[in-house]
Amino acid sequence: MTKPVDPQSGSKPADKPWFDPATPFIRNTSHNNDVAIIGGGIAGASCYYALNQLGIGATLFEQHDHLAQGASGNPIGMLEPYVTADNSLAGQFYEAGYQHSSNLVRQLLAEGRNVEAAFCGVLSLPATPRDASRQQAILDRLSKLPADDGATSVQPLDQAAASDILGLTVPTGGLFYKDAGWVNPPSLCRVLTAQATIKQGIQIARLTSLQGSGARLYDRQGLSVGDFGAVIIAGAMETANFAQTTWMRDYMVALRGQISFFSNTLLEDLKVNCVLSHKGYLTPERAGMHVFGATFDRHANNIDITENDHEANIAQLALAVPDLAARLTPGTLGGRAGLRTTTPDHLPMIGPAPDYAAYLDAYPDLDKGRYYARYCSAPYHKDVYVCTGFGARGMIGAPLAANMIACQIAGHKHDVPPLVQEALHPARYIIRAIKRGLLAP
Repeated sequence: MTKPVDPQSGSKPADKPWFDPATPFIRNTSHNNDVAIIGGGIAGASCYYALNQLGIGATLFEQHDHLAQGASGNPIGMLEPYVTADNSLAGQFYEAGYQHSSNLVRQLLAEGRNVEAAFCGVLSLPATPRDASRQQAILDRLSKLPADDGATSVQPLDQAAASDILGLTVPTGGLFYKDAGWVNPPSLCRVLTAQATIKQGIQIARLTSLQGSGARLYDRQGLSVGDFGAVIIAGAMETANFAQTTWMRDYMVALRGQISFFSNTLLEDLKVNCVLSHKGYLTPERAGMHVFGATFDRHANNIDITENDHEANIAQLALAVPDLAARLTPGTLGGRAGLRTTTPDHLPMIGPAPDYAAYLDAYPDLDKGRYYARYCSAPYHKDVYVCTGFGARGMIGAPLAANMIACQIAGHKHDVPPLVQEALHPARYIIRAIKRGLLAP
C-alpha cells in the first residue's frame, strides 16, 4: 500500500482528509432559493457575482440599509499587487487575487458598467532598509520568470524618476506597478450585485439545518426569512456570531483603521498622478478629494473619527511626501473609520464551515504524529461556507475567494494550488491546535 505524502512536504488535499472538499450544493426542489449570502461588503458582493456567473441564484442579506457600510465603504481601495520575494503561500494567493480583481474591474469597465476605477499605476516606496532589500529580492524573483508567465509588471525607479511619475518629491526610489491603480469599493459592490435579490436592514441571527440539505435562516426577532440550499457567511467579525462558527472568534481580530482625506484645493501647485504606497498610502483625486492613511489599532472597536488618528496619518505621510504633509492639519481633514477583520496568520478563512466538536472527535491523535492513519473525511456543517478575514486586502482577495467558494458549491475545480487552499481553509486552526496538543475531545 502506498503511503500518503507527509503533510509537511506537499500533497493533494485528499492526503489530508481534514481538508477534503465539501459535498457540492444540490438544488432543493422544495423551495426556489439557491444560496443565501450574509454580508453586503466586497466579500458578499463578490460571492453573489461568482455564483451568478455559474448560473446559481443567490439572495444577499445585509444588516445595514445599504451595501458596503463596513470597511468596504471606503471611497478608495487600492488595486496594488501583493508580491513576495519568496513566493510564499500568502504571496501566491494575493498575487493571483490581484490579477483576478484587476481583470474583473477591467472587464466591467469594458462592458460599460458604472465602476469608479483608474489604472493610473502604483508607486511603492520602501519605508525601511529592510523594505528596500525586499523590493530588490522581488525584482530578482520576477526577472527570472518567463515573459508569458503572467507575472506582475514592475519597473524599478530611482528617486528622480519616482518623483516625476508621482508628481511630488519623494526621498527615495522604489517600484512602479504601471498596470495597478484604485477602485471605489461601493461602486464595485453595486455593480457586482446589480441583478441580485437584496434584503437590506435584516440581521441574520441563526441558521438551522434542513432535513437532507440546506439551511433555514432566522432574523433577530426569531422569524424565519427563508430556506436556502446553501449559506455563505461573508461578514466581518459578525461571521463568528452563529452556532456553527462561534469557535472562529478565537482566530479573528478586529483592526480599527481611520483614513483621512483632503480637498484637492489644498494641493495648489502640486498634483498626485498615481497611487503612492509606502508605510501608508496616498491616492490621486477622486470627486475632488485625496485619501491617505491609514491607522491600524487592535485596541479599539469604535469608528469615531479622532484628531489623534488624523495626526498619525499626517506624520506617516510626512515620511514619504513631507512637502505635502506640511500643508495639512487635522482641522482641514475629513475622515472615515472602520473595523477590518484579520486572522493570526494574516490569511483569510475561505471554505466550508468545520464542525468544531466533530473535528475534535474525528482527529484526536494528530498530536501523536500519525500522519498516515486512516481518518474520516472532514466533518462540516453541511452547506455552510465562510468567506472572511481579509484585513486591509479585501479588494485583492475577496473576488478570488468568492470564485473559489462558488466553484466548491458547484462542484467545479478552480486554479488555486492545493497547498494554498489548505493555507486558507478555516479548519487549519483546529488542526494546528490538535497537532500541538492544545485541544482534546
